[in-house]
Amino acid sequence: MIKIIKTLIIFFIVIASKVNALENKIILKVNNEIITTLDVFNEINYLKFFNSSLNQLNSEEIFQISLESVLKYKIKKSEIIRQLGKIELSDDSYLNTLIQNSYNKIGLEDLKDFKKILKNKNIDYENFEQKLKIDILWNQIVYTLYNKQVIINEDELKKQIKDQDNSLTSFELSEIVFQVNNAGEIDGVYNLIKEDIIEFGFENAAIKHSVSNTSMSGGSLGWINDNQISKEILENLNEIANNEITKPIRIPSGFLILKKNNMKKVKYNLDLDEELKKLIIYQTQTQLENYSNLYFNKVKKDLNINAP
Repeated sequence: MIKIIKTLIIFFIVIASKVNALENKIILKVNNEIITTLDVFNEINYLKFFNSSLNQLNSEEIFQISLESVLKYKIKKSEIIRQLGKIELSDDSYLNTLIQNSYNKIGLEDLKDFKKILKNKNIDYENFEQKLKIDILWNQIVYTLYNKQVIINEDELKKQIKDQDNSLTSFELSEIVFQVNNAGEIDGVYNLIKEDIIEFGFENAAIKHSVSNTSMSGGSLGWINDNQISKEILENLNEIANNEITKPIRIPSGFLILKKNNMKKVKYNLDLDEELKKLIIYQTQTQLENYSNLYFNKVKKDLNINAP
């Protein structure tokens, strides 16, 4: 039903925007939260500012991505309020770090300049800050619920490190994580994603299809050493050349497609404790990301999401 609603709303928005007759209408209700056409257009503005590659997509695709983004935000917000009662951080230090990282990425050094640019782009700074708070609180809830289910085999990791012989292969990777309702849909979804990668590029395909938190950054994972990667994933990466993608890899929260952007050999001085610490952090984050996606799907399924 939601897909039908989205299709109708997208059609309405595209037509209405062309004739400058757009009114602020309620599109969806998520329990007591509402999503309006203005919410979606503000999100389009926001996403385009931080992801200029979105401009390569057509209006309907941009609208659908933005609607999904707002819906995800509202679902997380609703669950945070249910769990914690309010949207409030006990400590703003991590929030301030994320804010600084955001304006540093676009070449700015000063928060005042960042706020000025956002204002010129008609992007509300308080809304931007609220989005970051939602992500922080959501991750805190996921950690509280699932951290005891994270499994780390330190002996295996130590052996992995020692086997490297002071030499690593490092991969620059991007990802798309997708989900299907049944196994018969895997090939169809994978082929659709491949078509979008060919037509629009991997970044836009990630923004459009990926359920991972990396989607809004085009799926970028940065550089990852081979000792941080599972044996199955490493085998898949070794089968492809640079700028190629893997076949779908089964992970707990769905299916993973990786793009190998580049690779290099890295020499390092072996510090067992330091390398072990890095591996534990990486594997913990990876497992919690999977739990986050599973938890989100559960929360979404339990909510009342419908048209007004």
